[in-house]
Amino acid sequence: MNVLRRWGWLLLLGPVVIGLARLRFDADVLNLLPGELPVVQGLKLHQRYFAQDAELIVTIAADDPDSAAHAAQLAAECLRADPDLVASATWRPPWLEHPEDTAEFIAWLWLNQPPEAMRRLEAGLAATPLRERLRATREALATSMSPAEIGRLGYDPLGLTDLPASGAAASPGQGEEQFTSADGTFRLVFVEPGPASSGFATAHTWLTRVRARLDECVRRDGWPAEARVALTGKPAFVAEAATGMRADIRSSVAGTLAVILILFWLAHRRWRPLLWLGFFLQVILLGTAALGGLLVGTLNLVSFGFAAILLGLAVDYGLVLYQEARAHGDLPAAAVRERVGGGIRGSAVTTATAFALLLLSGLPGLGQLGLLVALGVLLGAIVMLYGFLPLARGEHGTTGRHGGDGQRSPAAQSPVRFWHARLANPVATLLLVVGGLVLWQRFPSVDHSTQPLSPRHSPADAAMKELEHHFARKGGSVFTLVSGQDEAEVRERLSRLEDAFRVAGSHGTVGGHELPLALWPVPGWQRVNLAVASALADRTEDFRGALREAGFSSEAMALAEGVFRAWQAFAQAVGPVWPSSDSARWLLARVVARTPDGWLALGAVHGAGTEAVAQAARDVAGVTFFGWQLLGESLLQYMETRVTWLFAMMLVALVVCLRWTFGNWTEPGLSLAALAFGLFLLLLVMATASWSWNLMNLTALPLLLGAGVDYAIHVQLALRRHAGDLSAVLGTTGRALLLCSGTTVAAFGSLAWSSNAGLASLGAVCAAGVACMATTAVGFLPAWHYAARRHDAVMD
Repeated sequence: MNVLRRWGWLLLLGPVVIGLARLRFDADVLNLLPGELPVVQGLKLHQRYFAQDAELIVTIAADDPDSAAHAAQLAAECLRADPDLVASATWRPPWLEHPEDTAEFIAWLWLNQPPEAMRRLEAGLAATPLRERLRATREALATSMSPAEIGRLGYDPLGLTDLPASGAAASPGQGEEQFTSADGTFRLVFVEPGPASSGFATAHTWLTRVRARLDECVRRDGWPAEARVALTGKPAFVAEAATGMRADIRSSVAGTLAVILILFWLAHRRWRPLLWLGFFLQVILLGTAALGGLLVGTLNLVSFGFAAILLGLAVDYGLVLYQEARAHGDLPAAAVRERVGGGIRGSAVTTATAFALLLLSGLPGLGQLGLLVALGVLLGAIVMLYGFLPLARGEHGTTGRHGGDGQRSPAAQSPVRFWHARLANPVATLLLVVGGLVLWQRFPSVDHSTQPLSPRHSPADAAMKELEHHFARKGGSVFTLVSGQDEAEVRERLSRLEDAFRVAGSHGTVGGHELPLALWPVPGWQRVNLAVASALADRTEDFRGALREAGFSSEAMALAEGVFRAWQAFAQAVGPVWPSSDSARWLLARVVARTPDGWLALGAVHGAGTEAVAQAARDVAGVTFFGWQLLGESLLQYMETRVTWLFAMMLVALVVCLRWTFGNWTEPGLSLAALAFGLFLLLLVMATASWSWNLMNLTALPLLLGAGVDYAIHVQLALRRHAGDLSAVLGTTGRALLLCSGTTVAAFGSLAWSSNAGLASLGAVCAAGVACMATTAVGFLPAWHYAARRHDAVMD
């Protein structure tokens, strides 16, 4: 039995190793958000199925259009030179670099036109109209002063690029608007990652290699001196999140642990318990991470905040135990555990309940954080009670002289007694009055933006904002996804949405819209148009002869021959026809996607209000609107409801736990009063510091309830143990709680320097809130407890 007791802990190594081996990391911000929100669903579908989401975007800014274009070309060629690094680098429409792909795409676009348009083309290419057209074309070539018109007419004398309302690039020079700003001084290069990039773990290394290639390109002769390069897009954001997360983990955990150990040394100046405290805190952290691996598997970046938070909370139990042991140096560890174990168990259960309720917050990242902290708090209570206390104290030794450092000198006791007897309640009243006036004027506002989900210092985010500035539409854009089981259903929904947008535009609620109607096949139209197209293709020799007779060279027939060959190939296809050239696939991958459940079409609406978007979504089935500007309001509405329910559930859970801990109603009532006053002080701090509530720090409320109740339990149970002797309470538990709160504030405060803005905001609010809760518990609660006891005695 003794052997099992001494070495039985080795049996836990297996689950710990398995749990740590299962841990995976996720830096995708969308996985922090509630999946049931339509706007989040749209963002995830766009990220998963549309090509541009996986591309790195290289932005080129220059003083003039020619320099910007030249720099973009050089950057693309430089990146293409390393096929292991990038699969492709596109700086202008692909069909301009591969004109042979243009013919197939034009042929396909004609098949998607209404049959009457195809019949008009056929009529215009009849013998007599064709001769007249070719004569007019020759005259235009002889008299035109426009290089673009001369190039187009010489390239396409038959007019096959004159597509009615095609909505897509069909001839040279078209499609540049996807790559360059209106003034031409800002250009984009779309980079598809190569084999060297394989996700989160290697994102930073891959981006560093890309940056090195571009730096090498900039240093070469011929690079425009004024051209500036920046990187953005999902690969850049993932790389920044990966490096930022590693730095956050190192700084928050190492910083919190260092603060804890320094404060412990300053308070007690003993190496043995200091070393054991540091060891067991790491055991708790490692054990909780292993539990996370076993139960969750993949942790989001916000979940890593659990490490610093857990260190700050778990150390509380060790400090309370050690302070009590020093105050009663003649008692064995079991007796000390008997004295304060009930309070620690009640505190651990209450705090774990508060954090576990974050699983109901609707935010997966915060839910994971809550689960990990809840598990860690319970594990920490067990480890500190049965591991740290006996070893730090010594099973048969003492922590110091009897009474330890838990007794205060009479000189130190007098101000403390005077404060709680004479000043605590008047100061609390004064704070309520003055604070109420301040909050009446400057109550913390609610930030409706998505800034809390953004990185704090991000070159990728800055580059994206510059991109949006150069390419933005007036009033902003909202994206729309139209889904359907087959091409026909998607086309029907696109047509209905087109009609809805036109009506909204006539009423001024929509500034403009883009839908891929011209790129979406109508199977019935394609079947009819293929018959006409095949007939035209059969006349290839007639067209060649007509061009020769009109004086055109053989090169003038090149495009038409490519179109006719494509029509002949399309005629052999079964079902709806899609183009197969690389250029066509590049373009379609931006607006068309095939999913296991059917098809998706991507569009955009510009300058639309929320009501217009909501009305269109109601009118057409299978339509999802999304965009970051919609996300903030949707999330806030979602979270406000959830936080209200969480707060209510938290109060119920706290009342139950407090009743179980104290066995009466007076002390639970005082605990809730301390909570309310602590939250009031937090609001006062936020108003003074001009902080606001946001999507992330709203969830601090349940966390602070748990921490506040923790302190209230310890103080009131200590008042019980010491029969109301305030000096003894403050010399033991009070001193430990001040040290505890200092470490907890350090734990949360370390998150204030996180690279994630939301996590930093959460850390700052929690640090301030914990300080307010500790101040209330130690500085005001004993006076209220004494007043309540006097009132109960009078009533009895």
